[in-house]
Amino acid sequence: MTKTSILIAALFTALPFAAQAETPGEQFMSTWDLDGDGTATLAELEQMRSDVFASFDANEDGKLDAEEHAVFDEARANDVAGYEGQQRAQMQKMADGMTMAATDADGDKLVTLDEFQTSTAKWFAQLDKNADGGITIDDFARKPAQ
Repeated sequence: MTKTSILIAALFTALPFAAQAETPGEQFMSTWDLDGDGTATLAELEQMRSDVFASFDANEDGKLDAEEHAVFDEARANDVAGYEGQQRAQMQKMADGMTMAATDADGDKLVTLDEFQTSTAKWFAQLDKNADGGITIDDFARKPAQ
């Protein structure tokens, strides 16, 4: 496992008590706002998702199969488990943007990097509540559009 893979795996397997130290928005921003300027851009999400994909592609074949995706699902579930109430719902929404259902465009139960990246724009749009082209901590304080 590379240093990046270890870092990515650690981000998705934080102990519940550690996750509670930050709000979902703070956790998201500290992970996905790669340049630390207070705005997570689509390009930053694409870059980070590429790293996330690589960290869970255990056999390095360019696809997440059912077994690899199960490990990824467990890591995201652990991340969500550290929260309760509305914060848990926010974390679940973030995690849901990376499920097999959200990323397996052709339904073959294998997620390629291209499929994973293609779904990034939809995930970004769901998280960018005010549709200003960037995700900020304020987007996590907004109620979902009805």
